[in-house]
Amino acid sequence: MYPNQFEGQNPIQQALGINRNPYKKMYKTCMKNRNQHVQLMLIDGMTYSGFIEYVDQQNVYFAIPYVENNQNESRSTQSQYNVAGYQLYRCMFPLQAVAGVSGAF
Repeated sequence: MYPNQFEGQNPIQQALGINRNPYKKMYKTCMKNRNQHVQLMLIDGMTYSGFIEYVDQQNVYFAIPYVENNQNESRSTQSQYNVAGYQLYRCMFPLQAVAGVSGAF
């Protein structure tokens, strides 16, 4: 999956994780939190709340649920728990731009 970055290093460097791929840990974190409601924080400070749909070695594919406002329906017919109006906004973030993932909030 990832190229062996430890070739040519001594065993002490391997044990301490020196020169380890920094994105491998974030990849594993994203994979662990797939299909769960999480908050994704990017390195520029922006945060997004949604679901990690898919992760590859370069990108995180994210779905953000939102409610589409229908002007045709009256407020009395809309319910607080009505899930019929939910839509998904799908986006993709580079794995290098992800600073952290916090789940189950």
